Amino acid sequence: MKRLFTSLICLLFLTFIHTLKAQVELSPKVIASAGGYAATGNLQVSWTLGETFITGLNGANLSATQGFQQNTSICVSVVDYQYVKAGNPYQNLFPLVNGMTINQIPEQVSILVTGVCSNVPIGSFEMNIQGPELNWNIIQNVPPSALFDNLGNNVYGRNFIPGNYTLTVTGYAEDNKGGGLTYGPVETHFTVVGNMATISMPSLSTPNICAGSNVNVTFSTTGTFNPGNQFEVQLSSPEGVFDNPTVIGTTNAAGVVNCTIPTTASEGDNYLIRVVSSNQVYAGNPTISQLTINPQNAYFQSPDNDYLTGNTEIKQVVSTISAGNKVGNTSNITYQAGSAVVLTPGFETQTGGVFKAQIQTCINH
Repeated sequence: MKRLFTSLICLLFLTFIHTLKAQVELSPKVIASAGGYAATGNLQVSWTLGETFITGLNGANLSATQGFQQNTSICVSVVDYQYVKAGNPYQNLFPLVNGMTINQIPEQVSILVTGVCSNVPIGSFEMNIQGPELNWNIIQNVPPSALFDNLGNNVYGRNFIPGNYTLTVTGYAEDNKGGGLTYGPVETHFTVVGNMATISMPSLSTPNICAGSNVNVTFSTTGTFNPGNQFEVQLSSPEGVFDNPTVIGTTNAAGVVNCTIPTTASEGDNYLIRVVSSNQVYAGNPTISQLTINPQNAYFQSPDNDYLTGNTEIKQVVSTISAGNKVGNTSNITYQAGSAVVLTPGFETQTGGVFKAQIQTCINH
């Protein structure tokens, strides 16, 4: 009787495996997820019995030990994709799935990805989006993992103008793509449709600008804006955020706008510029590359502004540099100022290091 019972259990189990294979075609790593089909491992099938019943499943090879089934744990989806309206706080619009057609909206949007399978450890995501005006890549370590970055629930966005887009998401076991690949890469294709008036990504006459100087910003539009519409050219914060943008130019027609960078602008290498309309209200996508602004004055103090590890840099300001920092023995540092370079107590250039002070006009380049 015991042998008959054991044979019956084995027959039922093999029938279950055959049915499961027919439905999902199990191989070493096969998955269907919200992002489409991936052959590198998203679906994890595991069961726990009175004793460990399945200890290995690799292609056609199966090893088992005796036991009685207690529970089954199957992750049908490993990563959740959400199409959201950007802002603070962001607003979920709908789940994003492969092959979708999405209506264009005037507000800026983003995509959030979240690991939802406890069997698949994901410590970081690499996300890449390709489409009209977009070629963007980001690594996110902290949820929510937002395509265009975020600060907590304040999610930054872009305008998805009509066209075809490809989102590629890859998951890793640890922060900053460490610990090995655990998800994807998975491609999600979607199409945005609509006939709204739009503003192009602007281009600049120069990417390196002195505070208080002028820069030409060029943009174009599609469609028709309402009567009385005005375009504003806006400058972001030094971090590239438009929470409180500065207006640097205005116009009532697309083309070239002569804009002025404020004299109070802080030093920074991550500024962005965008164009916004008033009627209809629409914010165009910002410049794809960051803008550098050289300030009126700069103050360098030790240890925050020390150059000790082989740095080679040119620091340029409009008026005065005051320096009390240290230049290491393998660094090559040049300070350029329109009026004066003042070396204050604490400034030091170590033996072997190179330091230059130059008086010259700040030039956009």
